[in-house]
Amino acid sequence: MNKMKESISCAAGFISGYISYRISREFSFPIFTFMHPLLFVHLGQQFTTKMKIQNPVKNTIIRKIENTHAIWFGESKSFVILEEPAFTVFLMVAECCAPEEIIKTCTEKYGHLEENIPQFVHETIQKINYFNHPGNYDPISIRLPEEAKKRFVFPLRETYRIGNKVISIHYQNKNLRFALHPVFEHLTIKGKPKNKHQFEIVENKGILYFSYNGKCFEAFKEEDINYFTGSVKQQLYSIVYNREYYDWMMILHASGIISNKQSVLFSAAAGKGKSTIAALLKAKGYGYLSDDFIAADENGFVYPFPAAISVKDGAFQKLSSFYPELREKESEIAFTGKKVRYIPVHNNAEIDAAPFPVRALVFVQYNETASFHFEEVNKKEALQLLLKETWVNPVPQMINCFFDWIEKTTFYSLRYSQTDQAMEAVQKLFSI
Repeated sequence: MNKMKESISCAAGFISGYISYRISREFSFPIFTFMHPLLFVHLGQQFTTKMKIQNPVKNTIIRKIENTHAIWFGESKSFVILEEPAFTVFLMVAECCAPEEIIKTCTEKYGHLEENIPQFVHETIQKINYFNHPGNYDPISIRLPEEAKKRFVFPLRETYRIGNKVISIHYQNKNLRFALHPVFEHLTIKGKPKNKHQFEIVENKGILYFSYNGKCFEAFKEEDINYFTGSVKQQLYSIVYNREYYDWMMILHASGIISNKQSVLFSAAAGKGKSTIAALLKAKGYGYLSDDFIAADENGFVYPFPAAISVKDGAFQKLSSFYPELREKESEIAFTGKKVRYIPVHNNAEIDAAPFPVRALVFVQYNETASFHFEEVNKKEALQLLLKETWVNPVPQMINCFFDWIEKTTFYSLRYSQTDQAMEAVQKLFSI
């Protein structure tokens, strides 16, 4: 009998800096996938026949996606994709059936495919118990320290015009300024213009946090600076578009372009070519959404953001002929540790015209030795890939909106080494 691997993957899904843990066990059944932000799970516990269902399943949202079921566990704020027979186990657990009854049902339906049904059922129940427990929600941000109430000195101050908003950011030290200022430097304005928006960026005893107009927001450990800068950008986004901080359905680690009032997004891990292809299409006259960070509302519409495009050394040669000003700039070490140059972005026209529906989302992978490959991706694979690079607002209403958006959005996979082929494929998406 041909064996299929049961695989469990847990992926951190906020903007950048991802953690993954993967184990495999031989079973005859299809893939069983877990996606949970910032979570390491040890799923290799010794099998026991005394496994019990710990808590009634509650606060879940279930959506059928093609031949699988995507489930959001509200208790742990986790996404899980289940195929049969794991979904049958889940339904019976939700109905408070005893493990013995679940084993009997699965043996009758699937015993001809798998001889070790009891072990499969008990391990599946273990996983359901885990994600159904509120104690296993592990948020990225941490509790604000008591010191957040103290006043600090802010020797470094910058004022920016982002969209039609004037925003002042006061940095406690040069390292904090270094983490944020380079992508907004081109938006700096001089003097002391009147503004209603003031940020204070603080590092204290290894904890990063910021305040906006005197109100403290999320705090992060120093090693989670990527998440911290993402949080600041989320609040900047909210100011520009007159929205509340938690009004967004999702934040994507993506770049994007605009044409005919529609957008195409490019999602990928850092250094995989999403910024390069978006910058090349921008040079061809397409409207520009953003580099690395895109916010979407409850309808799945996306909003431009004028942060500069980060050009890594590997993309310098490709982009310098379209952006000759890059040749006049020395590369600098970004806070991520990578050498970059910056292309200023002035997309006020796009900001004024926002928001934009998503025509397609393309998962990008640049490989200098790869042959060209471009094809549509099924929804299950798209959901798995997307959640590795996306924060989804963990509110039931937004989770339902997110599932709606997945169902109506078309996804593609693009692997390229020649930029001309990649651009041609993307340009055709606007005419489909």
